[in-house]
Amino acid sequence: MMHRPDFSTFSQLAADHILIPVYRRLLSDTLTPVSAFHKLDDESCACLFESVIGGEKVGRYSFLASGPFLQIKAWGQRVQVVSHGGIEEFTAENPLDELRARLAPFRAVHLPDLPPFAGGAIGYAGYDVVRYAEHLPHAPHDDRGLPDMSFAFYDRMVIFDNINKTMVVVALARIDTATADLPAAYEDAQRR
Repeated sequence: MMHRPDFSTFSQLAADHILIPVYRRLLSDTLTPVSAFHKLDDESCACLFESVIGGEKVGRYSFLASGPFLQIKAWGQRVQVVSHGGIEEFTAENPLDELRARLAPFRAVHLPDLPPFAGGAIGYAGYDVVRYAEHLPHAPHDDRGLPDMSFAFYDRMVIFDNINKTMVVVALARIDTATADLPAAYEDAQRR
């Protein structure tokens, strides 16, 4: 099975982009999104997005991701950032600005053979996130302690095409500088 794009195309894309998807397309006739999800480690912060159209028909794609390289959570103005480098905690007047700033460098180039989403931020912004932008009186009592927002950034994903019965295994190669070792970045993405 060949990885795409080929190294020549990858090198051309690296001239203008920081994140480049490297992927393989495989048959998925014996593996379902749910069975693949159940094989993942419980501690991997895994997620499965199944698509349904009109509440009745299965949509084209199912997305499976695990092992985020970055997580951002906020409770009020208290922000927690978890990465492979450890845990960073601080306060921010508007945690959405922090999310926006952290998300900006991680825009991957879109390749025409891939679905519109092939890695990036997945999460939620709860109802009370409106308080980051508007001053509203009397926040409701928080009896659960859930974050107001929680996003995880994924650079590996399996995308099931429910129509063609294939799956695409994607790893985003990160090109950090103009002098990056492109062969090493490409090989690392192939391994993941």
